Amino acid sequence: MLSLTDCLDFVDLDAATIEVIALHEDLPMIVAAELGQQLLGDLRGIYRLHLMHRHLIEAAAEHGRLDDEKRLRKTYDAFNRKYPVPRQLP
Repeated sequence: MLSLTDCLDFVDLDAATIEVIALHEDLPMIVAAELGQQLLGDLRGIYRLHLMHRHLIEAAAEHGRLDDEKRLRKTYDAFNRKYPVPRQLP
């Protein structure tokens, strides 16, 4: 049986981004890791990951959760460096 740590080793996303997916989609971390890997498979999925990050950042800001907003922005910056917003979607 694979543990969450084992699954994270196979996914090309960091744990913070998988946490974003889990929070946004209300999923367990292990399921979010699988979803994240699937979304990395095409430009529409990468764009969807950008939207998840942005949505959670906006929600944190709207609710005055400044520490969460700062942490989410840092996570998004790292994700955006590795996977920039796609210019054109198929």
